[in-house]
Amino acid sequence: MIEDGIFLGYDKNIPLKNEGLGRLLAYLVSGWVKLPGHRLTIACPYWLVKDLQALLSDHGIAPERYELLCTSDPWWRKIQLRLKEFERNIRPGVHRIRARLRGEALPAMDSTKATWFDRIFLIDLNRLTNAKNLLAASLEVFKLLAFVALALWLIRLIWPVLLVMRAVVVAYRVWRKYRKRNKERASDSPKKLMRKQKRRHKRYLHEVSQLIKQINRQQVVKHWLVPTPFWPEANRIEQSKSIVCPDLVLQKFPLRFSDPTTEPIYARILDTLQNAPKLICYSDSIRNDQLVQGVGLSPDQIEVIGHGKVELGEFLKLGKSMPVLDEQRQIALEFLRVHQRSNLAGNPYWSRFAWDKSTYVFYSSQARGQKNILSLLRAIEILRHRSSVPIRLVLTCERSPGSDLDLFITDHRLDAWVLFATGVSNQVLASLYCWASLAVNPTLFEGGFPFTFTEAYSVGTPSLLSDIAMVREKIVDSDLQGQMVFDPLNPQDLANKILWGIEHRAELFDSQRVLYEAFPTWEMVAKSYSDSLRRSTN
Repeated sequence: MIEDGIFLGYDKNIPLKNEGLGRLLAYLVSGWVKLPGHRLTIACPYWLVKDLQALLSDHGIAPERYELLCTSDPWWRKIQLRLKEFERNIRPGVHRIRARLRGEALPAMDSTKATWFDRIFLIDLNRLTNAKNLLAASLEVFKLLAFVALALWLIRLIWPVLLVMRAVVVAYRVWRKYRKRNKERASDSPKKLMRKQKRRHKRYLHEVSQLIKQINRQQVVKHWLVPTPFWPEANRIEQSKSIVCPDLVLQKFPLRFSDPTTEPIYARILDTLQNAPKLICYSDSIRNDQLVQGVGLSPDQIEVIGHGKVELGEFLKLGKSMPVLDEQRQIALEFLRVHQRSNLAGNPYWSRFAWDKSTYVFYSSQARGQKNILSLLRAIEILRHRSSVPIRLVLTCERSPGSDLDLFITDHRLDAWVLFATGVSNQVLASLYCWASLAVNPTLFEGGFPFTFTEAYSVGTPSLLSDIAMVREKIVDSDLQGQMVFDPLNPQDLANKILWGIEHRAELFDSQRVLYEAFPTWEMVAKSYSDSLRRSTN
């Protein structure tokens, strides 16, 4: 059995489901667990376990298909989990007592799933009146009398305590109101923020150090993959390891990431790269332009492993067999209508949008500087006045108040033309791709070939991609470049490409088939990673 491991050191509150690196991790794990004769172990801090399992479960990866190596919960978290479990156990009984006191209908309860709280403290009046067994009726009467006696005794005993507790509650509410009034002023204090960040970083380093000690103590997994260079602590892993560097966007666009908090992040990344024995990246452009020329690393220690083929059609099937394209589109349409009823009911422009009778382009991405979403909005504004057919835009990023995207949409009155579908499930994401006329990716920079292309093509939608080095590296056919590649800094060129692509959708889709079929499966990509880990040992 070949034992491989993946080390994850993400901090708390990192939304793996919404991050491109999180989805990429899920695709890689989905291929790794299918490799015959391989067993995968994922090492992570305790706070990441729940989110990681939810991410992998959304991609159809059951917990028993991989091993977890994680740090133990701290004492306060164990108490918190015990209290939550206790609360879950007593919740049905408390609800029944509350309903009885209010004279409401008792909520239905499965007797086979009754908790110890229900069996001991709840009095079943139906069982008392319809009892055929004297012992059962006597037990219910005894419970009723005991409950009344206990309630009277408690009222007599603890009424002073209740008064004190009431005074404490009132004092707490006054203090909470005072704290809320001064919260904004206190939160702006640089010293307070700095102390808070230092405490949080100290806890993080302690937990990651404990995790690395566990990795070094075990002797089963001797080959580890670190999927990002954010964690220089991973260099303390004593076994064989390879570190993946997706990209160095801070090096490419320093002004777009000029926030003071990015400087220590970039310093940690450089520390990781300069001390890594073996690196993996997604494209030759990243290896040659950023790692070799930009950081000064040796090309011999860097290996290029590209992305695999993303199959979103897996999320648009009702059974085990893959439906044909027409059936797939009907399933996707139903997913979109359900999402529309539950999430867009309050949107006056999109609550009645006819997905199957309208034209829209789709871009799945976060709202970051290098993603160049503003150029896409400018292209939609141009098409709004040029095209005879309304062409709308659907995005998966957040519309932050006061951001460039928000101001542009407000100034040009594009609320009816642009939908922000944030936090959608994999089924809805696949459905949005399926019914889109085109998938458009205007990014200025990526670590590898954008996997939005294979996501869209897998459900029958062609793509338009920006003219960047990572795209030219994969698309060598000049005719295909002329059809699907555009200047990302020229909204007019993008608008022309969108208009042409919608009018020649079938032709564009057929011409991209060879490019799509050239992508490997994620099982093949995982095999390349596993083999690379062993080559680093040799």
